[in-house]
Amino acid sequence: MATSSSPTAIPSPTLARTSSGELADPAIDLRAYAMRDVRRQLSDVRGCALVPRPNSPAGTNRAPIVVIKVGTSSLLRGGVGGHLNLTNFAALAETSAILQSLGMRVVVVTSGAVGVGCQVLHKKKPSDLAGKQALAAVGMVRLMRMYDDFFQSVGQTCAQVLISLDNIMDRQQYCNAQSTFKALLAQDIIPIVNENDTVAVQHTKFGDNDTLSAHVAALVDADYLFLLTDVDGIYTANPHTNPDAERIEVVENIEDLNVCTAESGESGLGTGGMATKLSAARLAAASGCNTIVMHTSSMPEMPEIILKQKSVGTLVLAMPRPLRGRKRWILLLPAVGDLVVTERAATALENNKSLFSTALLECRGDFTAEDAVRLLVREESGEERDLGRAIVNYASDEIASFIGKTSEEFYEIVGYAGAESIAHRNNICCWIPFGHEPSSANLVGMNASSSGSLSDVNAKT
Repeated sequence: MATSSSPTAIPSPTLARTSSGELADPAIDLRAYAMRDVRRQLSDVRGCALVPRPNSPAGTNRAPIVVIKVGTSSLLRGGVGGHLNLTNFAALAETSAILQSLGMRVVVVTSGAVGVGCQVLHKKKPSDLAGKQALAAVGMVRLMRMYDDFFQSVGQTCAQVLISLDNIMDRQQYCNAQSTFKALLAQDIIPIVNENDTVAVQHTKFGDNDTLSAHVAALVDADYLFLLTDVDGIYTANPHTNPDAERIEVVENIEDLNVCTAESGESGLGTGGMATKLSAARLAAASGCNTIVMHTSSMPEMPEIILKQKSVGTLVLAMPRPLRGRKRWILLLPAVGDLVVTERAATALENNKSLFSTALLECRGDFTAEDAVRLLVREESGEERDLGRAIVNYASDEIASFIGKTSEEFYEIVGYAGAESIAHRNNICCWIPFGHEPSSANLVGMNASSSGSLSDVNAKT
C-alpha cells in the first residue's frame, strides 16, 4: 500500500451527534481535537531517558517532581461573558499525562475558581472577601468537573487538594499535608491544588496562586516549577509596548533583576502578575526548585524543556545547596515584622550563624517571641535587601532595647536567664543558603544559551 511522506492533516473539529441525531456536547469533540494536536507535538519525547537531577532537593534516587501553575487567564476566555478555554485544559491534561508516563510526578496548582464562578453566575468579580468566597464555592465545582473529565480522558486520575496559609504556618499541619502529597504521588495520582478560598480570611490568605505554587513546590520537594502566563518569559521591558524588550533566558540571582513586571491581564478575573511570579521563583529557588516562567501556549514543550534542555521562557536557577526540613518551612512563614542588620552580620547569617544584639540596626513592627520576622541587610548605599526569615526569641519591644548592645549590656537589660541570641541559627534561613549562588556555568539538568542570560543583558546596559 502506498504511503505519503507528508504529515497527516488534522481534521477540523465537527459537532458530533448521538444515535438519535441530536447534537452531542461540543466540548467533548473539541477536547478530542485538542488532544490529537498535543499528542502530535509530544510524540518525539516518549523515547527519552529520564535522568534525575544531581542537585534535586530530595536527593538523586528519585524521579523529578514537576509543579505546574496555571492561571485564570489561561483557563478562561473572554472575561465574565466568556467561556472555559478547552484547548488549554486539554493541553494541560495531556502534558501532565506525558510527564507521568516518562516517570515524573506532577502537581497542578490551579487558579480560576472565582473567575469560573463569575461566568457561571454572569456576575462581575466582587471586591469584598465574602463575595469572592461565594463565587469560589460555585466555580470550584465546575472547575474540578472539567479537570476530572479531561484527566480521565487521558487515563489519568486526579485529586482535589485545598490548602490555606494556616496549614503552612502550623508545623504539624504542614507535615500532615506533606504526607498526603507523598501518598498521592506514590499512587500516580495528580493533585489539583487550590487555595481554600471559602474559609480563608484576609490576613491568612496566600493572596495569589503564584505564591501558593511556590509553597507547594517547597512542600513536595519539587525539581521544576512552571509558571504559565500570557508572556513568553521575563523581559527587560514590557514586550507589549516596547519593541526593544529582550527576553532573559537564565536568571542566576533574582536580586540582580531590574525589569518590567507588567502583564496584559485582559480578563480582569485573575490576581497576581509578573512581580508575584518573581517572588514565587525566589522562594522556589531557595527550596532547590528550578522555575520556568513561560507562555501558556508553550505547555506542550515541558517534556523537551526537562529532557532535552530546550530553552523556553525564562529559567530561574535553583540554589545549589537548598534549604531542607524545618528551615525550608521557616522560609515559608509570613513575616510579621522586620529586623535590619549590618552587612557583616548578613555574611555571618548566610553562613549559618546566630543573630546577636550587636548586629541589629533597627526593629520594625509589633510581634511576640517565636514569631517569624523578615531579615533585612542595610548596605553602604543605604538601601535594604531582603536577606531571609527568622523565628525570634524575644518580642519587638524587648528587641528594640537590645539594638547595638554588646553581650554584657544585653545580659544586663534582659535581667533574667533568657536566650543568648535574638534568633538561633536553627531558626534562621536565608534566600541564598550558605552564601552559594547558582551559576549558569554549572547548569544541572537544564540548558539555555548564554546569550540570553541576565549577566549578558546587564552587560549591554
